[in-house]
Amino acid sequence: MVGFRNRYMVMEVFVNPNRDKVGNDSIIITQFNVSKAVKDSLLENFGECGLASSLGSFQGSIRACKNAALKCEESKFEHYKLIVGDRFSTADSDGMNSCLNKIKVLEH
Repeated sequence: MVGFRNRYMVMEVFVNPNRDKVGNDSIIITQFNVSKAVKDSLLENFGECGLASSLGSFQGSIRACKNAALKCEESKFEHYKLIVGDRFSTADSDGMNSCLNKIKVLEH
C-alpha cells in the first residue's frame, strides 16, 4: 500500500504601496504574478534543487488561496477571542469582520 499526503504551503503577500512606480500604474495581483513571486522566493530560500522538487506539484489558484486565507484568519480570530476573554469588545469584532470582508471580496 502506498500512502499519499497532501502538503500545503501558505504564503502571505505583502503589497508595498511605496515601491517605485512607473507612471500611475496600480498594483495588480494576478495568478501569474503570485506564482512568479512564490517561485522566486522558493529559488532564493531553497535553491534550484528545492524549486525543482516543488515544481512537479506546484499548483494553486487565487480562489483556493482566498479560501485558505479566509479559514486561517477566521481561526486566528477565534483564537484571539479565547485569549482575550472578557476584554473582547465590539470594536474588535467590527475590525475583524471588516478584514474578513476584504478577503471575501478579493477577485478570483
